[in-house]
Amino acid sequence: MKILKERFVPIAEVKSILEKKEREYKRENNELLYEQKRALEHARKYSKLSLKDSRELIKKLSELDLNLTEDQIVKISDLLPETVDDVRAIFAKERFKYTEEDIKKILEIVDQYR
Repeated sequence: MKILKERFVPIAEVKSILEKKEREYKRENNELLYEQKRALEHARKYSKLSLKDSRELIKKLSELDLNLTEDQIVKISDLLPETVDDVRAIFAKERFKYTEEDIKKILEIVDQYR
């Protein structure tokens, strides 16, 4: 039995995985399951970045010395916040508060991909 590691993935990666699966199924004259179709529809509608750009943005955010968690980084890459308040909303449940200067560093990087 193969054990998979759970990890957070950006919506651009979900879209890529499901589109690949859709192509494979079409070659075999099959269709995606209902849930897969709905997930792909959602990913196509809300994915704002290409897979390449999404990965680059995640890499740059990971390199910041801000102790961002994997799920925070993925949320930022999916939502592409535009203001300090948008970023604060992402961190609303966190105990640790980021300074406005830290948030501006995040926004500077995100702005390169918007």
